[in-house]
Amino acid sequence: DNHDIISLKLYQLTVERTPEEEKKDREVFLPVVDNLKLPGMEAPLEPMSGLALFLIVFFSLVAIVFAIVIGIIVYNKWQEQSRKHFY
Repeated sequence: DNHDIISLKLYQLTVERTPEEEKKDREVFLPVVDNLKLPGMEAPLEPMSGLALFLIVFFSLVAIVFAIVIGIIVYNKWQEQSRKHFY
């Protein structure tokens, strides 16, 4: 892979300063990256519109009702099959 280096920020780790200079310039001891984006830290998603939320809930309920009806039909067929056995 080819990668382009856009910019570099360098910090000197061994700096001898007086206590007054340390109080004035804390950034030497606290390096920061201005435009750091970590993997998995995307921008927050915008909320869904009312119509989209309604459609998701509606079709979810339709799917649940459909699954229940299919389950009842299968259960009734199984009950009929179990009654036909002669012991």
